[in-house]
Amino acid sequence: MTKLYFVRHGLTVNNTKHAFNGAKANPELLPAGREQARKVGEYLQEIPFTAAYASPQIRALETAELILSENQHPIPSIQQEPLLKEIDFGDWDGVSIDQFANHPQLENLRHHPEKYNPSEFGGESYSAVIARGQQFIQSLPYEEGHYLIVGHGVTLTTLLQTLRQKEIAQIREDGLLDNTSITTFETVDGQSFELIDWNYCMKSSEL
Repeated sequence: MTKLYFVRHGLTVNNTKHAFNGAKANPELLPAGREQARKVGEYLQEIPFTAAYASPQIRALETAELILSENQHPIPSIQQEPLLKEIDFGDWDGVSIDQFANHPQLENLRHHPEKYNPSEFGGESYSAVIARGQQFIQSLPYEEGHYLIVGHGVTLTTLLQTLRQKEIAQIREDGLLDNTSITTFETVDGQSFELIDWNYCMKSSEL
């Protein structure tokens, strides 16, 4: 049995400024984001991780490092995985989301993924994100153990809804995963996945 722990990165300045935080945006974690990651590490400190994967973007890599820094077991080296990078928003990356409040593709991004067409601004489609997410999942060895996987809001939400056998139109029906939330799946073969916990977030008293 392999247990997969998917964690979205901690809080960044783009999150607080309500700006697109995609593949071309590379902010560090805010102090609050680093504290979030440490708290997740404390929560998972007894998990004997046998492998760790993270997007190479600073916010995800730093989150993974902070989580593992709290672990009570020998920790694996973090494998930087470009397939886990955030969706590419093209020319929108780093720009205020409010600037595009009336743009039809913002509505599609949030509520109609099957209609989202970012070609106008050089972005990446949900289909492309699904394809690389599946490539990542198929690349894992699925040996007995616990895997930590740290990534981003849209990419992880898209990947994990796909593991739940959701259609592309259903990708955003539960909203985005929250910063430093934990979603866990189990699998015996890397083909079928059982959801254990979805978007678990620390209570304010735990933070």
